[in-house]
Amino acid sequence: MNGYCLRNGRLLEACPEDMRQCSPEAAFLLAADGELRPLELRPFSPPELGEGEGLLLYGGEFRVEPLEIQIEFMKAVSAEKWLEALVLRHVERARDAVPELWALAVMKEVYE
Repeated sequence: MNGYCLRNGRLLEACPEDMRQCSPEAAFLLAADGELRPLELRPFSPPELGEGEGLLLYGGEFRVEPLEIQIEFMKAVSAEKWLEALVLRHVERARDAVPELWALAVMKEVYE
């Protein structure tokens, strides 16, 4: 499983503590086929991911639509590329990534 987070305007490799310590304003589980399902936030408990599934959490004003989340998830080869594409979409609209904005994207690889 790989994960990346946006903190202080930078994309960094995520560690397990990042998920346990967060208090997201939005959380989505994505199935391997791209189906998006919002997750319960209070209390937040990260789900176990199956092969090909993804998890997106964010706080702050993340200006990305659910359909865009799905599209970028289906195109991405890794959590890093998925989050990078979402941040680019956000920046196009917001013109910056303020320090209060954070996001965490996790994908579980498919093993053949």
